Amino acid sequence: MSMEIIAKSPKDCTDEELKSFENLVAEGGEVSFAGLRRRIKRAEMLFFINDGECVAVGAIKKPDAIYKTGVFEKSGVPEQSWYEYELGWLYVSKSARGKGYGRVLMGSIIDSLPGKACFATTREDNASMHYLFDQFGFAKLGQPYESQNGGYFLALYAKS
Repeated sequence: MSMEIIAKSPKDCTDEELKSFENLVAEGGEVSFAGLRRRIKRAEMLFFINDGECVAVGAIKKPDAIYKTGVFEKSGVPEQSWYEYELGWLYVSKSARGKGYGRVLMGSIIDSLPGKACFATTREDNASMHYLFDQFGFAKLGQPYESQNGGYFLALYAKS
């Protein structure tokens, strides 16, 4: 099998693709499953990496002002107006880790946002994502804050 990268608007996705995306995001355990399909359908662009099956997903989201303001305030970062997009739901299935899919996924997403400022959050203890963010020119901003989805902290990263 060969790796296939798919990028498309949620409205152009089949129900099977949306379900596959949703299942991988849920497998990550960091996102509330309630209303997830609705949130996925509001994304700007969805990314899939298939290698025999869907092994990785990610999205470009256009967050609403209330959510974005909350993330930046919780991080103690006052200025957030120029960050129009959020990278989200980046996840590589457990069985596919260590094969470079995360790097390919991140590269595809960044290539879709040339010159556009974006932000992302990840678990404070997710060293793999911190490394990827560093490699793709993101800077850690502010202070970690407690997630609403569990007993862990989130870190804010941004790329101008």
